[in-house]
Amino acid sequence: MSEQSMSERSPAGSPAGSSAGSSAGSSAGSSADRTRSAILTAARTCFAETGYDGTGLRAIAVRAGANVALIQRYFGSKEGLFLAAILPRLDVSLLLDGPMDEFGARAASIMRMKVGRGFDPMMALLRALATPSLAPSLSAALSRQVMAPLAARLEGDEPEMRAALILAHLAGYEMLLRVLQLPELAEAKAAARETALATTLQDLADGPR
Repeated sequence: MSEQSMSERSPAGSPAGSSAGSSAGSSAGSSADRTRSAILTAARTCFAETGYDGTGLRAIAVRAGANVALIQRYFGSKEGLFLAAILPRLDVSLLLDGPMDEFGARAASIMRMKVGRGFDPMMALLRALATPSLAPSLSAALSRQVMAPLAARLEGDEPEMRAALILAHLAGYEMLLRVLQLPELAEAKAAARETALATTLQDLADGPR
């Protein structure tokens, strides 16, 4: 090989070689990110529509324009995908965004406004509670992402227990109203229902007097 041809090559680690490798790596990374995002979006839709047990990886793959092998590569299993899709969406910042003496009214209002507003992680979680294998992961996530930040804002005795009771009321309200559509709740006047819920939640937030 001549000296000229050697000088025309970009040595390993040179800017030219580095640029080409970086471009290829960036393109591959972007494609993987898009695929992963599409799978998560499809999973949220499927889990919301048919629940955890009623959703198969194949249905998610078809909706995402991917395949089951890719889902297993990125998330390991259906359980891994469920946790990756649902848990990051469990966010209590809206509940805590404001004075705690208005917590009950704020929480009840949020419960009303989110009906029919697209993907609801709490509903997806509630529908998955019948799956025993998910219980430890869901319990840990609720403690970490919901009850801990809520308890940190509660003054008075036993804030952790009161935070758990607030979550129990919110989850029970969701289940009875939106899943079971209990007539005593579903057919009640929305304003009266919201006021009663707000009062109960505020009592728990305030704690014993």
